[in-house]
Amino acid sequence: MSDILLSPQVGINLFVESILFMLLFVTFFHAIVILKNYRHGVTTEYQYQLQNRSYLLITVISFALVVKILLLIFFTYTLDELSNIVPGAMCAAGVIKTNIYGNFVLILKLIIIMLIFLWLNLNKEDQLSKNHLFFKQKFYFFILIFVFIAIEFVLEILFFTNISTQSPVLCCSSIYKAAQNTTPMILHLSATQLITLFYLVYLMILTFCYLKKRVLLFISSLVYLYISYYAIVYFFGTYIYELPTHKCPFCMLQSDYHYIGYLIFGSLFIATYYALCSAVYNFSAKFDKTVFYYTVFVIVTSFHFISYILKNGVLL
Repeated sequence: MSDILLSPQVGINLFVESILFMLLFVTFFHAIVILKNYRHGVTTEYQYQLQNRSYLLITVISFALVVKILLLIFFTYTLDELSNIVPGAMCAAGVIKTNIYGNFVLILKLIIIMLIFLWLNLNKEDQLSKNHLFFKQKFYFFILIFVFIAIEFVLEILFFTNISTQSPVLCCSSIYKAAQNTTPMILHLSATQLITLFYLVYLMILTFCYLKKRVLLFISSLVYLYISYYAIVYFFGTYIYELPTHKCPFCMLQSDYHYIGYLIFGSLFIATYYALCSAVYNFSAKFDKTVFYYTVFVIVTSFHFISYILKNGVLL
């Protein structure tokens, strides 16, 4: 048996994921039955049974999906713990790069979490509506999410079972190394251009929220997610670490940096979620929350940069 599978964190992670997958697997088939046979407004005993079954399914789905959100946090914690036994790894970045499945698992988990948040919001709106306007839509949406979860489950098993404790891996400094004063974005922007774009797109998002321009908000929020990642890793992160050569999105999740990464990435993730809700579902009430969480994200992200400049009077 692999040393990795003997890790208690990995064991707990795979055990809970397996339970949730089996639970959602059963729910998946019941959801198909409901979608195939449920007729809104038809008052027969069978339709009544389907409606009662749907209440139970929604409860099970909601519980399982909320646990999936919590598991993402535990997954990052597990990666950090594994960095202690994977040679060469200084944090989760090195563990993720041990095999070809790591990046796919992480990206897929983030996509699934975003879809889960959107599903939970859709379910809430459906329950608040008088005639359950989104009844079938939320079951179709769940089926889509389950397909992603099934792929993620397989990839996660492959990822953990293919981590080697014998071969050394690259540390985060080597993985995220970039040319001086540039970032490895498609446009190869300088640090000044990247930060200018970071704040400019933020102001654009505030403007689109104020004007309630859904399509522009949708596009700008996705662009900002991309820009923000590079701004955090290749600029703001260096001020958190106070070291210009340290560029890593994972180290800031550790206790050495007061877990500030969870607040930074969490606020960005929530802000993006509300932006997508405002754009995709046309939930106008979400515009204010979009502005609030994006503002929190910008303030928290900028704090260490501004603090360093005030204390030292120079840039890194």
